[in-house]
Amino acid sequence: MGTDTLVQEFKGRKDHADYIKRGIKVENEFIQTAKSHGYTVAIADEQENINKHIDLYLTYKGLTVSVDVKARRTGNKQRVLDDAWIVVEFLNTMGNKGWLYGDCDYFVFEREYDYVWCDAKELVELTDKVVDKNTRVESYKDSAYKTWGRKHQGKQDLISRIEMSLILKLNKSFIMKKTLDNNVKVCNNSFINNKERKTPMSVIQGVAFWAHVMKPNFKFKEEGEWSIDICHLDEKNIAIVQKDGLNVKNNDAKLKAEGKELQGNFVTIKAKTKWAKTGEDKPKPKVVDADRLPFTEEKVGNGSLVNVKYTTYEHKPYGTFGDLKAVQVIKFVPAPESSDSDVTSDFDVIEDGYKSTQDADLDFAKA
Repeated sequence: MGTDTLVQEFKGRKDHADYIKRGIKVENEFIQTAKSHGYTVAIADEQENINKHIDLYLTYKGLTVSVDVKARRTGNKQRVLDDAWIVVEFLNTMGNKGWLYGDCDYFVFEREYDYVWCDAKELVELTDKVVDKNTRVESYKDSAYKTWGRKHQGKQDLISRIEMSLILKLNKSFIMKKTLDNNVKVCNNSFINNKERKTPMSVIQGVAFWAHVMKPNFKFKEEGEWSIDICHLDEKNIAIVQKDGLNVKNNDAKLKAEGKELQGNFVTIKAKTKWAKTGEDKPKPKVVDADRLPFTEEKVGNGSLVNVKYTTYEHKPYGTFGDLKAVQVIKFVPAPESSDSDVTSDFDVIEDGYKSTQDADLDFAKA
């Protein structure tokens, strides 16, 4: 089956129920997006669709995965589409295993600006942990982390609702941005400069944590990398980040358990220090103060209020990432001082202890 005929054949499926029509529309849009991202797409046959809950096969660089595409769902009687929650199906209307237990490799959940890919096995494990399957509620609106079905309508289905934020925290989840133009040429090289890539810049505001914007962080990469966590994001800035296809995280539960400072919803933006092809140094992200003059402190301390400018790039198959361009420090919080004298200041001078016979760089008596 040729890829040029996939969408036309897909639109020809014979089911005119409104929700099926919407599902077909969403799958068609996803097919076009996947193609624009460089994937080859093949449609599963009818038996695979019905019995295995596989909609499509996607191939990229010789690797093929099967996916089950899920359209956005409404979260209330006003039929407003809700990206904050997803519905998982344990049993279908006939009482058989629901789509959660199908044979696909990935579930793909549609959102307004992107698609969230979720490893099927990880989702099953997640629902086993967070859903109370022994508690059945009477109303759909009460089905968060509990089960609900339409037994009153003679149906045997069983579903639950879980938050999208939990899906995004799974190890293999990633985001694929929607493309409005099917002829868009997507750049997969994260090291091509912004002029070649023609990616629009975004600016978000939040509270800085673990900012390595004056000196690179060499902890994880030998060549170092620039990075900053932008924390305590409000709804406006979360919307910007999600529209760009970036993953918003929240580790407050873990931080609270460890007695550490909470950071709220946050996103990590990084930049490489060197160009991949040439090994030459990349331009350092610009750091300025509130007047847009050069920032002269050694570090941006945790708790500083900042504006962060970034572009995005796609790194398959892991998703979309931010590429740090500039930081504006609006309210500055100094980083704690760290010097040799501070480190040794709690030691007492031991009069009858060992004395070095060489000249020392540190005077312990003055520490």
